Amino acid sequence: MKDFFQDKFEYDFFASKNWIESLESQEDFVSEFTIRSMSHILNVHHIWNRRLLNKPVESDLWDVFSIHFLQKLLEENYRETIEYLEKLERTEKIKYHSSEGVAFEKSTMDVLYHILNHSNYHRAQIALDLKQNNLKTPNFNFISYH
Repeated sequence: MKDFFQDKFEYDFFASKNWIESLESQEDFVSEFTIRSMSHILNVHHIWNRRLLNKPVESDLWDVFSIHFLQKLLEENYRETIEYLEKLERTEKIKYHSSEGVAFEKSTMDVLYHILNHSNYHRAQIALDLKQNNLKTPNFNFISYH
């Protein structure tokens, strides 16, 4: 299972990196929605990493960052996730509170899958926004990655 998630997070990193580079190259034309959504993808990944690592969160769900800061956050999220996966020996449950303060307990596998699914969901929204504004969209289909 560890290898499965390492491979999928490698793809997630590759896809988000391509998106950020695409946004940087079209910076003057990219909508606020797109910047906010890409920031949100990275914020959520950060928040889940911190829950898994039992560390304090450094950003909020909808904090907005400049396009040029996104790559740094992406690299930090990826590094933390891979380090977590390397140490993961078995599926565990984590207890956490949602952003609304509701207590939950979920398996680490569900959390990892959620991070990946969440990123793809919002990248699809970004793709639609870029297309509606006649901007380029990078290919982020998983099947094209390998």
